[in-house]
Amino acid sequence: MSAETVERGRCDTPRCDGPAETVTPEGYVCASCAREIERAYREAERRDRAGRGGGRR
Repeated sequence: MSAETVERGRCDTPRCDGPAETVTPEGYVCASCAREIERAYREAERRDRAGRGGGRR
């Protein structure tokens, strides 16, 4: 999560100035950044499951 002060209503993702509209574990972000965060979390979950020898449920 960013420790920098951001303009109210703007995405908390560094180098993004889109309008913030979604609260995520990474902060208040725009829709595009929220999709990227979701994708990264899903990929990490898949890697974790594969590392434990598990498959899809």
